[in-house]
Amino acid sequence: MGRETMSTYRWTIETPSRSGWYWFRGEARETEPFIVLVDGAGQFQWPDGGFQEVTLAHGEWAGPIEEPEE
Repeated sequence: MGRETMSTYRWTIETPSRSGWYWFRGEARETEPFIVLVDGAGQFQWPDGGFQEVTLAHGEWAGPIEEPEE
C-alpha cells in the first residue's frame, strides 16, 4: 500500500476565483468554520439558506477542496 497524503489548505482573505467547495470562516471567527459550494456565478449559500456573492463575504477562505481518490 502506498503512502497517503492530504492536501494542505491555508486560510486567506482572497475570495475564490473558481467554483468548487471551500472552507469559510467569518473574520471575527464568531462561528465554527463550515464548507460552502461556490457556484460559477461567484455566489455561495449560507447554512441558513441565503445566497451571497463571495466578494461581499467578510472572512477567510480555504480551498477549493479536492475530491478524494478512490
